[in-house]
Amino acid sequence: MKISASRNKIKIFLALGACLLWNTGCNDWIDIEPENELIKQEFWKTSDDINSVIAATYDALRGTMEKSLLMGEVRADFISISGGIFGDYERIAASDISTTNGVANWSSYYNVINLANTVMHYAPIVQKEDKTLTDEVIDDIKSEMLFLRALNYFYLVRLWKDVPLVLSPTVSDTVEFYLPKSEERVVLNQIVSDLKVASALAFTDKFANDISLLKGRANKYAIQALMADVLLWSERYNECITYCDSIMNSGALGLEPSNDWFKIYYPGNSRLESIFELQYDDDFDGQENPIYVSLLNSLSVNLSYIDYDRQNDIRMSGSKGPLWKYVGTDETGLNQKKRTDNERDANFIYYRYADILFIKAEALAETGNFEEANYLVRLIAERAGVSYTPTFSLVNFRNTLLAERGREFAAEGKRWYDVLRFAKKNHFENKQLIMDMLLSKATDAQKLAVMRSKVVDTMSYYLPIHYNEIQVNKKLVQNPFYDR
Repeated sequence: MKISASRNKIKIFLALGACLLWNTGCNDWIDIEPENELIKQEFWKTSDDINSVIAATYDALRGTMEKSLLMGEVRADFISISGGIFGDYERIAASDISTTNGVANWSSYYNVINLANTVMHYAPIVQKEDKTLTDEVIDDIKSEMLFLRALNYFYLVRLWKDVPLVLSPTVSDTVEFYLPKSEERVVLNQIVSDLKVASALAFTDKFANDISLLKGRANKYAIQALMADVLLWSERYNECITYCDSIMNSGALGLEPSNDWFKIYYPGNSRLESIFELQYDDDFDGQENPIYVSLLNSLSVNLSYIDYDRQNDIRMSGSKGPLWKYVGTDETGLNQKKRTDNERDANFIYYRYADILFIKAEALAETGNFEEANYLVRLIAERAGVSYTPTFSLVNFRNTLLAERGREFAAEGKRWYDVLRFAKKNHFENKQLIMDMLLSKATDAQKLAVMRSKVVDTMSYYLPIHYNEIQVNKKLVQNPFYDR
C-alpha cells in the first residue's frame, strides 16, 4: 500500500487506538488527560495523519487475509490443511467447533471496522485545519472507508451470521463498547446502504498511473463488485444484475485472454481483469503474503472434487495444480519456475472480472434467463481451454455454475462461501448440498453418526461467538447451536 505517511505516526496511532479499543491497561499513563483529547491534540492535525491511518486500515485488512482465505476453504471440499499450528482450522474443517477455538474470533475484522470508522470521524475535523483536504478528497476517503467497513461486515455475516453492528469509532469513554448482535438482514441492509453512498462518491481512475494503487485502493468498480456480491447473497437478483452491468458496460475491464491468463497471479494487478486486490510487497518491510510463511506446506488440494480437464484446462498450470498460482511465475509450470525468496508477495484477490460474469450469470439464472447466463459461464470456461455444455434447468445450472466457480477460484478463499450461498437459497431449500459436503469429512461410522446429528441444524454452518467475547460483553447471545 503506497501511501506517503510516517510509519512512526501509524505506530503512535495504533498504540493509542488499542488503548481506546479495549479501554483497559492504559489508565496508568493516560490519567492526565482524556484519551480522545490526547489523540486529537497529538495526532489528528494534517492530511498526513489521515493518510497514515488510511494506510493502517489497509494494513489491518492484511491481518484478516489468512482467516478469510482459510475460512473460505477448509470446511468445503477442495482444500485440506494439516500441521500443528493449524489445529484450530483442522477442527473447524471437521465440524468439531468449540466456543474456545482460537481462530473463531472476529477481532481482526472489527479492528478494520474501527479504523475505518475512526478515519471517517476525524477526516472532516482535520479538514477544518488542513485545506489540502478538499471536499473531493474527503469524498474519496469516505468511499474507501465505507467499502472497507462493508467488506469486513460481509465476511462477518457469512461466518457468524448475526453480529454487532458498530458504526461509530471507539474514540472516547462515552462510546458504548458493548453492543448486542444485529440480525443478518439488518447488517446486510447497512452494507447496501453504505455501498450506495460509497459508489456515488468513489473515484474510477484516480491512480491510473500506479497499478498497485489503482487495484489496491477501493475505487468505484471495487465498490460495485462488492455490492453485486452482497445483493447476490441477499437474493436481490435484479439489483445485482444492475451493478454487474454497470461494471461490464464501463469498458474499463475484461477477461485476460488465454495466452495472458497467468498475469492475473504473476505479477498480479492485471490492468484488464483485476478489480480489487490486497497488496503485498516483499521489498517493503518484509511484507510477504502469509501463505508463504507456513500455509503452502500445510495445504493440499483434492483434485477429484475439482474435476479438472487436466489435458486442456490452463487453470491446472501444466498439472502443477491450483496452488501454482501462488508459487509459480509461468502459466504452464513446465519450466518448474517458482517465485524466488524475495517474491513471496502474491496479492490476495478479492474481485476480478470473472467474478462479475459469474455473479451476473447466477442472478440471471435465478430470474429465468438461462441463455445469457450460459453465455457468460461459457466465456470463462472457454478462456480456460475447456468446452462448456449449456443447461436450461435451474437445478442443473446451479450445479454447473458451482462446479465452474470451483475450478476458476480454487484456493482463492471462495468455495465455502459459495456452497453456503447455494445451500441457503429460498430458506435453505438446498441444505442437503452442504450436509453432504460436511458429512464426507467423517472418517468412520461413529463420527459420521455424530456429525449427522450436527449438520442438520443450519446454525452449525456458522461460527460460535468466542467464549472471551461472551464473558466480556454480557449483551451478546451465543449462536444457539453452540449454547447447549
